[in-house]
Amino acid sequence: MIADGDLIGLAAVYLYVAVVVIMAARLAPVQRAGVQRKFVHVMVGNIVLIWWIFQTSYVMALLAAAPFIPLLLLASSRSPSRKVRGSFLGRTTGESHDLGLVYYAISWTILALLLFDNRLVASIAIVAMSYGDGMGGLIGKRYGRHVLLGKKTLEGTLTVFAATAVASFAIILFYGSLASAGLIAMHYISPALAAGVSLAAGVFVAALELLTPGQFDNLTIPLGTAALLLLLGV
Repeated sequence: MIADGDLIGLAAVYLYVAVVVIMAARLAPVQRAGVQRKFVHVMVGNIVLIWWIFQTSYVMALLAAAPFIPLLLLASSRSPSRKVRGSFLGRTTGESHDLGLVYYAISWTILALLLFDNRLVASIAIVAMSYGDGMGGLIGKRYGRHVLLGKKTLEGTLTVFAATAVASFAIILFYGSLASAGLIAMHYISPALAAGVSLAAGVFVAALELLTPGQFDNLTIPLGTAALLLLLGV
């Protein structure tokens, strides 16, 4: 039987995703700039502020995250349905890397399943992907002038570093406040340690994003960041 926290979590996740999609649909005039896809990419990362509510790992992984894998795959260019490919979701999925959002959902599922008991690490890994990679892509495409590797720029890479570090620090503070309120169990992380972990995550993610080809950074960034944080003992 699904626990009350799982039901609340499921309702919150699907409601939030629906709101994000509706908001993204209103960005149609700037679709060609890739803003819709990046908006979804960044904003969906805020689910880390919700998923601490879940009480069961399989519910969080298999009912809140995994269902988006076939949905996004159906909306990709590999979809047998021309109607679905031409829908808003299909256009958004195809704005950039065709399977990027599919890999995004796969990473969510893996982290939710394997790191249910360490959602702080899982959450930092997610914001590294959503805010770090997402904001880096937006800034790099719009303001990037100094090319480092391929089409990736110094401006975009610096943004990946800064966005990852700031988002990671904010997540550590957020989960620390939940622990202080008795809502979750988490070992104490001092502000100095939080800053050090955040900076380390920022440097690691900036380098990894720079070296990872295309859409695969939606796999390498969250999973690599989680591995790094576990090695650091977070």
